[in-house]
Amino acid sequence: MPFAGRRYWDERAKLTLKAVLAAVTAWLVAKYVFGEPQPYFAPLAALLGVYPTVVRSVRESLAYGGGFVIGAALAIPVGLLVGPNVAGIAIVVVLAMMASGWRRLGAQASQVPFTAVFALLLGGHGVVGYTLPRLADVAVGLVVGLGVNAAVFPPLYLRRGEYAVREMRETLADALGTLADDVVEPAEWSSLWQERESRLVSVQEQARYAVEQGEASLRANPRAKLRGYRLRWRDVPGQWPAPRLMTMLDHATAYSRSIAATLRRLADADEAVVPGEDFLRGYAEVLRTLGGLVRELPDVPDGAALAEAEKMQDEMERPHLGPRTDAPGLWDPHKELLRLSRLLLDDLRDGRA
Repeated sequence: MPFAGRRYWDERAKLTLKAVLAAVTAWLVAKYVFGEPQPYFAPLAALLGVYPTVVRSVRESLAYGGGFVIGAALAIPVGLLVGPNVAGIAIVVVLAMMASGWRRLGAQASQVPFTAVFALLLGGHGVVGYTLPRLADVAVGLVVGLGVNAAVFPPLYLRRGEYAVREMRETLADALGTLADDVVEPAEWSSLWQERESRLVSVQEQARYAVEQGEASLRANPRAKLRGYRLRWRDVPGQWPAPRLMTMLDHATAYSRSIAATLRRLADADEAVVPGEDFLRGYAEVLRTLGGLVRELPDVPDGAALAEAEKMQDEMERPHLGPRTDAPGLWDPHKELLRLSRLLLDDLRDGRA
């Protein structure tokens, strides 16, 4: 997880408390309610119900239960017909390894051969009598684990995602300001832009991860229902604004980095195609205005700043819209830079809508 600090350890403490509660409860229920003398699979299965998100807990629990059932189903006929010997072990491992290739088992695929060998060796010719109580232990553990995870402060990572998006917004705005300086004084600001770009990429990765975690925590989460969100197994587009804003920032970041790449190409370009000082200073002002718009997201108070950016972009484009405005060759850096800033501006306008 890319975010640490006090909030991270608060979440770990809650997860640990739920794991303890789930494991102990599963043991007690299996032992004293169902009368199992040593229900050691119950607490093990219960731990799978306390993953950080409700949906992942359900998926991993179902996959674990499925792997356990498949492994037990393979061990029973081998134990009855062959027994816990070299031939029995070889047969059950071959069958279990083949069955564990079922992709729906995911990370719990290894449970198939583990359960099959475990049941064969401990159950032997009495594998049925050994296996059925273990299946009951697993069922109790899974139900208890999922119940505890859903009832005891089920995790909802919306605030973390929103904070990450705000940090992404500020980082992109700073990067656009640096890029504007780089346009005017490339020799002085290029190294600073490289530093900003490196941080921008890092923050973008962290923000995307946090938003995805937030989306996942909304699914099938009772706390989400209490906050007014719809309780669904899958994502409900538009009910949480952070993913849409993050996508918009992803696009804006891509356009900004493309502008920087175009400017880098100009360093080695023929002087005949390099934009003049007036164009570069005007373009730098466009970038600073766009950076100001990014910093105000997701709100632009009355649209005045957006209208000003639109006016500046139009004035920059006007001399390059008529015929015979291309520089010699196939590449016109004026039009390329203006195309990218137009895309960035359109992206910001769509994000405001």
